[in-house]
Parts: sequence; structure tokens; C-alpha cells
Amino acid sequence: MATLEERNKAVVSKYFEEYWVKGNVNVVDELCSDDFLQSYPNHGPRHGKEGAKTMLREFMEAFPDLTFRAYQTPLIAEGDYVAAQWVGGGTHTGRAFDDFTVGELKTPNTGKKIQFSGMTIFTLKSGKIVREIAEEGGITVLQQLGIVTPPKPGKEIVYDKDGNQVY
Repeated sequence: MATLEERNKAVVSKYFEEYWVKGNVNVVDELCSDDFLQSYPNHGPRHGKEGAKTMLREFMEAFPDLTFRAYQTPLIAEGDYVAAQWVGGGTHTGRAFDDFTVGELKTPNTGKKIQFSGMTIFTLKSGKIVREIAEEGGITVLQQLGIVTPPKPGKEIVYDKDGNQVY
């Protein structure tokens, strides 16, 4: 019989694959609680299933080739908590985008590329995700899009051709 941690990691793994990798927003209905809270610094908090669906739909409309994948470390679980490290990126070839907490892309299809990484802690209760709270490289995205000042020379966050952060 699977432990609580194994069951929770299986739920998060399915959610990550369906929602973030495949862009299937309807998986939220299956795997998340009705009072689901999703919070990413670059987008602010989203309350409820519909808020999470809207966030990803709009993000993918602006960045149609948006992709995410697990990054280097396995999922780590303790009781009701699962931690994940990930990388993501895409190209702004879609609509104008104003869902950032700071600034916006007023022009559609700028062709600007983004690549960033982050960590998310999921909280589960009774097999459902109730919270998805992340820290992401949001400043990196805003710099790549020209919304905020670029980093000082030598302070840039760099990714290799496979999307791995270079240290």
C-alpha cells in the first residue's frame, strides 16, 4: 500500500504533467479542491479552480509554445506537502499580455523569448491540491521581456540550449 507521501507525489506529478506540461486546464477540476489557491509572484494569487484555469489559458494565449518540465530534483514530500523544482519558457507570439504583477506587454506577437525556473510547494488534503504556492524567476522574465531594467553585467541568469540554468 502506498504511503501518504507517495500518493501525494502521484497527484502532484499528474497535475504538473497535465496542467503545466500539456496545458490541460480541466485537470484542475479533478485534482484540486473547490477552495484551491494558486499563487505565483509574477501573476499574483488566484482563488478557486476557475482562477487557475484563466491564468494558464491567458498565459498560453500570449505564449503559445509555453513549456514546463521538472528540473533536476525529484519531487520531495513530507506529510501533506510536496515540493517541486521546474523550468519553463516560451516565445511571445500571441496576444498582448497584462497578467504580470508589474508591467505588461501592450503589443501582441513581440517575438521575445522567456526562460525561467522556480520552486513550488503544494499542499494536499484528502488527496486534493488545496494550495500551489511558488517562488519563480519572475524578475528574469520581466527583464527578458524588457519590462524592467536588465541585470548588471555578470549578474544575468543564463540557461543552456536544453533550458538548464547555468551556474
